[in-house]
Amino acid sequence: MTLTQARHRAAALTALPPAQLRVPDAIGSVLVDPVHAQQDIPHVSTSAMDGWALAADPLPHPDGAPRWSLRPESPRSPAIRPAPLRPGEATEVLTGSPVPEGTHAVLRTEHGITAGSELQAISTSPDTAPQRNVRHAGAECRAQDQLIPAGVVLTPARAAVAAVAGHDHLRVIPRPRVQLLLTGAEVITRGTPAPGQVRDVFGLALPPMLREMGAGTVDSQRLGDDPEELAEALRQISATGAADLIITSGGTAHSRADALRPALQMLGAELEVDSVDMRPGHPVLLARLPRREGPLYLLGLPGNPLAGFSALSALGVPLLRALRGIDHGSRTPTLRRTAGAQLSGARRGTRLLPVRQGAQGVIPAGHSRSHMMRGLAEADALAIVPAAGIAPGEPVDCLPVPGQHQEGLAWDV
Repeated sequence: MTLTQARHRAAALTALPPAQLRVPDAIGSVLVDPVHAQQDIPHVSTSAMDGWALAADPLPHPDGAPRWSLRPESPRSPAIRPAPLRPGEATEVLTGSPVPEGTHAVLRTEHGITAGSELQAISTSPDTAPQRNVRHAGAECRAQDQLIPAGVVLTPARAAVAAVAGHDHLRVIPRPRVQLLLTGAEVITRGTPAPGQVRDVFGLALPPMLREMGAGTVDSQRLGDDPEELAEALRQISATGAADLIITSGGTAHSRADALRPALQMLGAELEVDSVDMRPGHPVLLARLPRREGPLYLLGLPGNPLAGFSALSALGVPLLRALRGIDHGSRTPTLRRTAGAQLSGARRGTRLLPVRQGAQGVIPAGHSRSHMMRGLAEADALAIVPAAGIAPGEPVDCLPVPGQHQEGLAWDV
C-alpha cells in the first residue's frame, strides 16, 4: 500500500461514539452538538467601573453643576443588585456588579467628588453621558444564540464560553483511551544497555506525543516476545473495554522473532493496513480486533526508533484524528515547504526524511537511518521524498512530528 493510500485508509475510520461529559472533562474533544446560550450574556446590565450609578435627572443646584444624592448603602458583593434609582439619586457600585434599574450612567471613582451625602462629577469627566460605563444585558449574545458550532475541538477558551452560557455537560466525541503494549525482552528502562540490550524510547516518548495528538488517557504495559502472551494481553484489553486504541512497539515484521502478526492471527483480527511502501517504517500495520461493542483498532509500530516514530507520524496522526471525529478534510495534515538542499529518495518506496528549517528551505537533519533517534530529535518535520528525490528550490510536502512542532511552522490540512 502506498503512503497516501495508507493515510487515507486510517483517516477513513469511524469516530468513537458520542458521550455526555462534564465541561472540564470535555476539553480537547470534538463537539457533537452546537453550543447555544441558555440566557442573555450578560444576563443583567452591569458596571464597567468601580464608582457610582447615576440616575438620569440630577438634583437642581444654583451653580448649574449636576449633583446627585448619595444613598447610604455600600456594595458588599457584585452578586447583590441594588434597589432601583429614583430621580437625583446615586449609589455606589463595583466593577461587574448589576446596576440598579433607572441607571443613566456610571461615574468612575476617580471622577467623583463627594461632600457629605452629595456627589458631583469633575468638570472634565465624560462619565455623565448616557449609558457611559454600563455593560448592557445581551451585549455579547442573546438567549439561544449559537456560540460554538458542532464539529470543532472544545478548546479551554470555548469551554469557558460554554460555562458562561450556562452549560455543565456537553455531548462530544471523547478523546480515545490508548493502551500501549511495549514488547521486546531486550528493552531496558534505565542504565546503560549491555550488548544485545537497548534503552526504551517508545515508553518514554509515546505518552506525551499521543496526548499532544489528542489522546485521552495513555496507559502502558510491557511484554516479552511471546505471541501467546501478546494475544492474551490483547484479549484482556478487548474484554474489559479499557481502551479505544492499542498501540504496540516492535514485532511487526515477518520473522520468527516477531510476535504481533501471529498474535493477531490467533484473535482473528482483520488487517486494514498491512505494510506501507515507505522507508523507514514499512512494517507498520493497522488492524481491527473483533469486539462485541464495536471495533477495537491496533496500530503496530516497528521497533526501530526512527521507523516507529515515522509510522506514528504517517498513520497515527490520521488514525487519532479519525477516532476523535475531526473533520475529514483535516485528518491528514501536511506542511508545504521548499527544499533548501537536495533531498535524496529511498531505493524503494517513499522516504520519510527528518528535516529542519534552513535559510533557503528545509534541509536534512542527518542521522536518518531507521535505528537512529538523533536526527528526529533535531527535526522540525518529516519530508515526504519520492524515489527520484527532490532538488533544491522544489516544493516538498512534510508530515508533522508529534511533539516537534517548531515556532513559525503552520500546518496545512
